[in-house]
Amino acid sequence: DIKKAMPEETKLFVEVNDKFKFIMTRIFKDPNAQRACKEEGMLDDVIVMDEKLEKIQKSLDDYLETKRMLFPRFYFVSDDDLLEILGQSRDPV
Repeated sequence: DIKKAMPEETKLFVEVNDKFKFIMTRIFKDPNAQRACKEEGMLDDVIVMDEKLEKIQKSLDDYLETKRMLFPRFYFVSDDDLLEILGQSRDPV
């Protein structure tokens, strides 16, 4: 299970996802793009979320690379497909 293999990244993703949902809920209540973008702290929140997502993506790429080194045939599989394969596996390597 990828969540078990990457607990720190899972925690970061949950934080980003929760913050994103919170922001979208606020925007849904007042769907005005100008007001939403000018809201205090919005830019900082988005920048922090982006930095966390970049860190998660880097870690995920490293994780997939280790799987590919163990099973070279995975080099011919896209990242999305490999994640699906690993996610469905009962005992991922």
